[in-house]
Amino acid sequence: MLVAVAPAVQAWSAPAACLLVGFADLQRLPDGSLTDNPSPADQARYQQLTREARARIAATFGPVSAEPILVFFSRPEGFGPFRLNPYGSTPFIGSRACVLVGPQGQNVDVLAHELMHAELHHRVGYLQRWLEIPAWFDEGVAMQLDYRPRYALPPEAVAGGDVRSLSSFSAFFGGDEQRVVRNYAAARRVVAAWLEKVGTASLYTRLERLSKGESFAEVVGELAGE
Repeated sequence: MLVAVAPAVQAWSAPAACLLVGFADLQRLPDGSLTDNPSPADQARYQQLTREARARIAATFGPVSAEPILVFFSRPEGFGPFRLNPYGSTPFIGSRACVLVGPQGQNVDVLAHELMHAELHHRVGYLQRWLEIPAWFDEGVAMQLDYRPRYALPPEAVAGGDVRSLSSFSAFFGGDEQRVVRNYAAARRVVAAWLEKVGTASLYTRLERLSKGESFAEVVGELAGE
């Protein structure tokens, strides 16, 4: 039962943490990020990671404009009463976005991945993101900044289904860990092939079109399966 309940607890804890983060006992760093870690060396490392992750996004898609609440927590179980993903998560409460980075996710790959979720949310808007952005696209875009080798699977390893059918987050993250890894790898591959055709520099313009009410199918064309 604990194995089954843990993901659900994390799913509810992340939005709660985003909503109530202002009441947590956290230190604010010079760059505006927050942490429960009092170590000056770790705090300096967090700020350097943030600079590197934002630079990676800017070099790939263009300047970063989102300013999510960014929290680095040092304990695997989360901070305060919140039980969080020890790698990272990006929950949203309306227009508010929080990037919550755990001790196992304190690297440029995870941070750039999560910050890209916040950037997409910022550029599309909460309602349009919820109505129009399928999970596979959200994750596929974020995976363009995530170079972890475990997700660099060969084409034959992700064959046997179209990841574009996984529109909901429950569908994308359903199944065992191996299946989720394949979903990430497939989403990365599909979005990368599309960006190679349309150009990475066009992503922000396309997200702006979504924010103005165009449908996902109109904006991405054949990527949506047309």
